[in-house]
Amino acid sequence: MYNQVLSQNHIFNFDPRIKIGLMLIISLISLTGGVTGQGIFIRLIIMVIPVLLLIVIGKYKIGIACIVLTVAAWYGEAFVSIEQSQVATLLVFVPSGIITRFLPSLAMGYYIFKTTQVEVLILGLERMKLSRKITIPIAVMFRFIPTIRMESASIKDAMKMRGISLRFASKKPMQYIEYRIVPLLNSVIKIGNELTIASITRGLNLTHKRSSIVTLKIRWLDWLFIVGTLLLCITYYIV
Repeated sequence: MYNQVLSQNHIFNFDPRIKIGLMLIISLISLTGGVTGQGIFIRLIIMVIPVLLLIVIGKYKIGIACIVLTVAAWYGEAFVSIEQSQVATLLVFVPSGIITRFLPSLAMGYYIFKTTQVEVLILGLERMKLSRKITIPIAVMFRFIPTIRMESASIKDAMKMRGISLRFASKKPMQYIEYRIVPLLNSVIKIGNELTIASITRGLNLTHKRSSIVTLKIRWLDWLFIVGTLLLCITYYIV
């Protein structure tokens, strides 16, 4: 029913604290990085890290598509001169800038979503001394996304059984949206309440320290990745 995540024993399934650190570094470089200077190649290396992680965990199609888009957008942003043509600015430079600033973070978020169990993530956040006001909503969100996706698919199948298809949508688009959105919103409210109650029932709102059957340990590969990425980040801003 819930998100099928990668085995916790996989060599490239990092500690959740390392994943959060990688997300922060990659987002920082992607959003604030420039398009000129010697550091543009370092920025490219950092931006393709989450894409490579998707490939090594078996998400080949998404990984290859993301790496092609990232490299192409990076090249368009770094080497297409906006002074040459306004058309180049509109069709190449602007879309490339949007892709290079947001796609790496989205890829890293997808990697975290596909490799992190809720219990492991919550334990990692608690080890980081984060407030329960943060950990409980995150726990509910991780359960909520795959559940609501399945609910949406069920609503779509029910509409097909009643003869409400895309042909109906082309004739009566507003009515089609109503048939699709209203049941989904009702399900969202119901599922959100149920998941919140389930999280509280499991003791996520306790004030004292909880025990856990999950064991977290930062491995040498985890340290290698986070330290290497951090050094690349520092080098980028120095050069």
